[in-house]
Amino acid sequence: MQVPLCVADDKRSADMLRYLLYPFLAYRSVLHPTLILSLIVVPCWLALRLYRLRSSAHRPSLGHEFLLLAFVVYLCGLAAATLDPNDRARMRTPAMPGIELRPKLATLTCSSPQLPNGSNARFFCLYNAKGNVLLFFPLGVLIPLIWRRLRFWNVVLIASAVSLSIETLQYVSTVWGSYRLADINDVILNTLGACVGLIVVSVLRSIAGMRVRSPLPRQG
Repeated sequence: MQVPLCVADDKRSADMLRYLLYPFLAYRSVLHPTLILSLIVVPCWLALRLYRLRSSAHRPSLGHEFLLLAFVVYLCGLAAATLDPNDRARMRTPAMPGIELRPKLATLTCSSPQLPNGSNARFFCLYNAKGNVLLFFPLGVLIPLIWRRLRFWNVVLIASAVSLSIETLQYVSTVWGSYRLADINDVILNTLGACVGLIVVSVLRSIAGMRVRSPLPRQG
């Protein structure tokens, strides 16, 4: 029996979508607290912006306001992903201290011999490394789009300061039972993710600038 072409195309599209979303499925537990926090913060932000815009004489830019709203939603997700005292951090060994101040290449690349393939410890290391890079990628994209006058290294410093503040709060949160670990390696990975986002924005801007500056072909 031959499968109809439309059914085969739908199955192929579903498989492709599943393949693209698979790397992000491990982080789906962050969506629920992000949604709850956004439902609280976003209406307050919209009310504040409407009040500010009504009292301002300048005409608002719809694109700029949309970027600001996206930034607020991103901050909600960032807070939910980093400050929620969940139990996933228990996968770290209990003997580990609550703070790690030494950068370790084995931790950054998950290449330590103590992390065999297929182990829970290696899975958590990869989960943590990829998550820290992806978590700050939007920050490197949104900041230069919203505040265009900021230079590259200013954004890098902002990303590093935000990451360092989060790690400090995670360390303090161990007082009331959080299982978070403050780790300088997370700061490095966060900053790396922001740098990747910055580079993407810079490359796209350069391409757009080249297209604008390129002369139109003469018509004979």
